[in-house]
Amino acid sequence: MVAGVADKRGKFRGLRPMEPSRDLRQVAALIEEAFASQLDLRGQEALRELKTMSRLGPLLWLLDRLSPEFHETFSGFVWVEEGRVVGNVTVNRANWRSRKWFISNVAVKRAYQGQGIARKLMQAAIGMARDRGGESVNLQVRADNAAALKLYRDLGFEELMGTTDLQLERVGRVAFVSAEGFTLRPRDYGEWYREYELARAVIPASEQQARPLREENFRKGVGDRVIDWLGDIFAGQRTYRLAVDAGNRFIATLTVRASWWGGKHGLEMMVHPDYRGCVEEMLVTKALALLGNYPGQGVAVKISTAHQEAIEILKRYGFVEEKTLVQMRLNL
Repeated sequence: MVAGVADKRGKFRGLRPMEPSRDLRQVAALIEEAFASQLDLRGQEALRELKTMSRLGPLLWLLDRLSPEFHETFSGFVWVEEGRVVGNVTVNRANWRSRKWFISNVAVKRAYQGQGIARKLMQAAIGMARDRGGESVNLQVRADNAAALKLYRDLGFEELMGTTDLQLERVGRVAFVSAEGFTLRPRDYGEWYREYELARAVIPASEQQARPLREENFRKGVGDRVIDWLGDIFAGQRTYRLAVDAGNRFIATLTVRASWWGGKHGLEMMVHPDYRGCVEEMLVTKALALLGNYPGQGVAVKISTAHQEAIEILKRYGFVEEKTLVQMRLNL
């Protein structure tokens, strides 16, 4: 799709498909301007890789024409003013056979915001997914980005769920708090199916529709366990896998990744909806008690906004909310 005119100096202005060899350096700079302060470590690494790739020059042109995977990775649209890229949207399939599409990197330079450019970029991306047989388009947006949320709602997107990122600057001494009637114990790899069933109960149906849970993502053979073990060694971390039982019922999991080398620690938890509000303090204090044995760096955690009981406990123990991302979907 191309929708543009020539300006007074004869230069193209408006919407056109993104061309990596021509646009990638400007797109990388635009994404950095729009999102640099919001990126986590993984996002910062992705941005560095994007900037490095943008310096490949003519090789980008060749890759774009010879590699379908490369072309798919950078498919999308840019908006051009005065010969410069001032807006961008990326649109990709979930995988090459999927009818689910994802929109990302929606950005407009500050000086050009409020002129309807983001809406036109979004309409082009949605049209591309629809024309190629897509059945839905998904995206994520910060909960505090009111303008973007309004635009996406106006275009027909519905909210699926939210995820809150919290950070603890430094782990201090924390006493473990047990929960009467519940048993916290090590979690065995052989319990993968119980963990899968717990995830099915915990994760909202709307998210499972967008990103179906698969048993193979939970089942780990001997080879997978060796890979995990080696991964921990090379990452300089130790992983603790714990579970909570209520009688014979498997009702919660806790995974703690303790870093030896100065990176942030991480923790993840799942609690069955029937038991929310009962075991979160036990899980958080156990994690912090374990991490108190490691160097004094901070802790990062992602929690579903539906799990308010966990968010409240984390904040009680000093965690600070960094951002909340809202997942949205448009059925085509």
